[in-house]
Amino acid sequence: MRINYLFLLVSLSFFPIKALDAQEFYRFKSDFSIKEKESGKDQGRLITGSIYYDKNLHKTVYNIRFPEPEQWLVRDTFMYRKKADTLVSSQIVPPVGEFSVFNMILSQQLTDFGLAKSGYTPGNIQQDGNQVIAQWLPPEQFKAYVGPVSLASEQKRLTAAAFYDKDEKLLSKFYFQDYTLHQGLPVPGKIYQIYYRETGEFVRIMTLKNIIINQTDEDHIYDFEQPAGG
Repeated sequence: MRINYLFLLVSLSFFPIKALDAQEFYRFKSDFSIKEKESGKDQGRLITGSIYYDKNLHKTVYNIRFPEPEQWLVRDTFMYRKKADTLVSSQIVPPVGEFSVFNMILSQQLTDFGLAKSGYTPGNIQQDGNQVIAQWLPPEQFKAYVGPVSLASEQKRLTAAAFYDKDEKLLSKFYFQDYTLHQGLPVPGKIYQIYYRETGEFVRIMTLKNIIINQTDEDHIYDFEQPAGG
């Protein structure tokens, strides 16, 4: 089973992050599983492993256990793939360490999906029971390319997001569920991603377990050395 690792990394990126709140959260560790299913295909894909992310070091480590053991090391715009401690590839990637969902969680900016920092402005706001649904409008210079975004929140926690193109055609949806508190930081335990394509829907479900915030050991994993030959 071939892992589209670049697509996976990019898919975990959203929007630029706002400035940090007073309390700093700088490390995120979690076991994860990702299930993918594409319309028209009988079988889906499963990836499991652990994620180590340090926003101060701009480094991310993915220890993949399934479908085959390997390690993805990401620093700034470089990604290294290792198998059995042997470097098998290196390449330039988008700066996902800065703009990933993990950074958004640590920076406490998941509530507005980073839209305010991206220049979006609030539009209509509706109350539906305990749920608040807010529309965000793109800046003028982006309106020729992208459309509005709808965010749903409960108790100031993001529960859903819907993205539209410039013609207000639905492009994708995200759902955030099973929040738990870690050192006072709310973290979703499950993230659904649905992408609407001409060929059909692409669904990704990411589950996070055994979450540790600001881990104080395993420094050698967070602060890995650049692989020889990279």
